[in-house]
Amino acid sequence: MKNSWLGILEAEGKKPYFQDIIKGLEQAGAKYNILPHQTEIFRAFEYFQINETKVVILAQDPYPNAADADGLAFSSKANKTPKSLANIFKEIKKDYPDANLSSNSLENWAKQGVLLLNTILTVNEHMPLSHEKFGWQQFTNEVILAVTKESKNVLFCLFGNKAHETVQKLHLDLKPEQVMFFSHPSPFSYKLNFENQHIFKRINDYLIAHKETPIDWSTNKED
Repeated sequence: MKNSWLGILEAEGKKPYFQDIIKGLEQAGAKYNILPHQTEIFRAFEYFQINETKVVILAQDPYPNAADADGLAFSSKANKTPKSLANIFKEIKKDYPDANLSSNSLENWAKQGVLLLNTILTVNEHMPLSHEKFGWQQFTNEVILAVTKESKNVLFCLFGNKAHETVQKLHLDLKPEQVMFFSHPSPFSYKLNFENQHIFKRINDYLIAHKETPIDWSTNKED
């Protein structure tokens, strides 16, 4: 974990709510397999310092499948592409037909300053939202507040109602153009306000307008 993020974790880790998270994880871990693996829970914070955050893609909770959950929102370790990620890839291809999306890992995005953040960082295997009451949202709220303070032109892309509600409640000091809200890319809501929204081009247009390097949305850089 990069040291600026580690400072947040160390400060929050001393607070009662975070001790409750740890207790919840210990109790759940006695009965269930917790995802992602404990070494990957904070993986989103390993690639850049807080003030290097260009884009925050905010989602809900990890994939409830061990084959998928890797600590980065929407990213997957599996060879089979999860349905939500498949819809994300479908949209990228509309504006970037040459993007290489042969890997389901989104690590390449993270390496470019994209914070792939779930509001809830853990889940019981096969039990979506099972850790909703653990208190993770308080921690991710602190992360979001720190990002808005340290990275002045950061762009928030909110995927789904949970992400939207999270940012609304925080009353962040952001310009309207710094927040983009879309429906979740899952098959249940993809057509509501995700399909044909040119999300990933709009992100890059924003970055270019603010003299930032646009994101290369390819997921496989080896080919």
